Amino acid sequence: MKKILLIVSAITLSVSICAREPQEGWKHLGTGTFCDDMFSVISESFLDTWEVEIEESEARPGLYRLVNPFGNGKCPYFENAFNGNDLVIDATDPEHVWIPWQEMGFSAGSWGSFSISCFNGLMIASEVFTIEELIEFECEFGKLTEGRITFPQNENYRLQPAFSNYLEGTPADGNTHDKFLVTLPSSSGIECIAADENAPVEYYNLQGMKVDTPTSGYYIRRQGSKSSKVLFR
Repeated sequence: MKKILLIVSAITLSVSICAREPQEGWKHLGTGTFCDDMFSVISESFLDTWEVEIEESEARPGLYRLVNPFGNGKCPYFENAFNGNDLVIDATDPEHVWIPWQEMGFSAGSWGSFSISCFNGLMIASEVFTIEELIEFECEFGKLTEGRITFPQNENYRLQPAFSNYLEGTPADGNTHDKFLVTLPSSSGIECIAADENAPVEYYNLQGMKVDTPTSGYYIRRQGSKSSKVLFR
């Protein structure tokens, strides 16, 4: 409790008028866990893991969002729950996971409004490169492995938290402790295996669009809860 009180006293929360997106087109997966390792830019006291509700896009399997992760009442950084934005993570290609640039819909005291991206997401938002070019250039990405989303511990590739009143809103280096982790909700192993074996096989291009008949190139093969990247020649 002392830790929580100390943290709360360090930040005065002010909620912006932004609200989370409508729920249509998303299915609820259950409760997972989240360690952000981005608020640690402010202080290393902000480095915790807590429970979050996680949803998956019905149109683009592998596109996840953490439901109001900082304002859900379980984040130890803030004393009270509030209505912030969801955190979207694109894991439609498990080998090339990235976080689009997005505002989280709240302000953290004098630090100002909080936004998140990964390095590749920042490049895409700045229209420097496309996702296809970043993959072609063999840039580093996050990974989705056995239900765990992680990002590389590399000083040349950082998650990009930004506060509007810090460095004039320029993104800072996040994940400096190599602690960022999203653990997706798990289900019964036996039920999951059976469901995967009986599920139809679907293919998606690297933009997450479903493809009925793959031609040449890379695609994401999805069967049940399992996804893999495959090459058609």
